[in-house]
Amino acid sequence: MVKFKFKISARVLAVLFLFFAAKTGADLEWITGGVPKNAGENPATTVKDAPADQASNPAPNQDIIVSHMITCTRVVDDYPADSVNYFYPDKNNQVCYFAYFLLKPSSRIHTATVECYSPSNIRIAKFDQEFQVGFTDRLLTVQNETYQWFLVNLTLGMDHMHSEYGQSGLPRDLGLYTIHLTVDGQLVGITFFYVKNEEPKTPTAVSTIPPVPPQATPLPMATPISHGPIPRNIP
Repeated sequence: MVKFKFKISARVLAVLFLFFAAKTGADLEWITGGVPKNAGENPATTVKDAPADQASNPAPNQDIIVSHMITCTRVVDDYPADSVNYFYPDKNNQVCYFAYFLLKPSSRIHTATVECYSPSNIRIAKFDQEFQVGFTDRLLTVQNETYQWFLVNLTLGMDHMHSEYGQSGLPRDLGLYTIHLTVDGQLVGITFFYVKNEEPKTPTAVSTIPPVPPQATPLPMATPISHGPIPRNIP
């Protein structure tokens, strides 16, 4: 009887040891970021959405990639017609700003702010644009990385205000203007343009080949005139 009881106790101890060892391993694996063996297999990894408590106040210092940011004379079909950073009050009547930026996919609300400052560091425009998109909207894959793309642009009138873009001053002072792009409270890009007095005139081409002097035209021969009869026989 004693020997039989000893065998039962050893078997119970072995089962208990395996149970606690498995539980300890599972807990350790959970703490280090793995999936417990008794929790089932995790489905395919996907891009995680922003936490619910950060949907209204996104965390700063997130990965933002600015892909295009220029000034131009006009925007046609949501794309700049040219790339210009010199403007002249006697020639141009507006300054257009165009910027693309990329973010990791998220369903949170993003806010882009564009501010324009004069040469004397006075803000002459402030424009806010809010982007509320779904988790799978505006997707763009670049080198196996998935992003959401966003476009912001504004127009500053040089002879009249564009109140829809928050313009409060005309960019007619000569000098360097700066445009700041801020996304979700984070400054992500600065571009600039100049306002010049007048457009430089194209210099006249100077020929390096000496001109060929005109050739003198010979005078026509005069018709001989005689007041007497022409003799038939010359002595």
